[in-house]
Amino acid sequence: MSPYGWVESLEAYCFTAVVGLDRDETVRRLGGDPAASQARTFDECFWAADGPQWAQVETLDGGVLVAEHNGWRAEEAAEPLSQGARVACFFRNVQAVMHFVYAVDGEVVAEFDPLLQRGPAAGVQLSVALDGLPFGLFDAERSALSLLERLTGVSVRRSWLDAPQRAVALPPLR
Repeated sequence: MSPYGWVESLEAYCFTAVVGLDRDETVRRLGGDPAASQARTFDECFWAADGPQWAQVETLDGGVLVAEHNGWRAEEAAEPLSQGARVACFFRNVQAVMHFVYAVDGEVVAEFDPLLQRGPAAGVQLSVALDGLPFGLFDAERSALSLLERLTGVSVRRSWLDAPQRAVALPPLR
């Protein structure tokens, strides 16, 4: 059983794990100011579209976790964010549109919709990481977070999201 069953209670989010950059460089590449932060829970970072977008950004499990509640900044920035690093990102919006992207050293090497596809296009070398992950209608979100963890070692935990973490304001989304 996946430890990510809780994720199905969330409506819109973007979880991104970055390996190879420190926390401050991750924030800078997302357009934020590392010196301007405050402690916020995931719920307190909810982006209502008429105010600043806040994201939790903290070092965790040998990488950096970026947690956006109703945002998608890191998904859009996967390529530049991954320069000299590895990035795994899973996005879901309120209409259940989903996107998983894996980028290494500035290049997207795999991307797919975990709801509609069982993994990235043939030829992408992620078969070991994908092993045993069912994806699809009933397992898309849990499988995507398991894949994110397998690729980066970073685990998204509900208890971490619920606790105040370092959060930064990011520029407006387009």
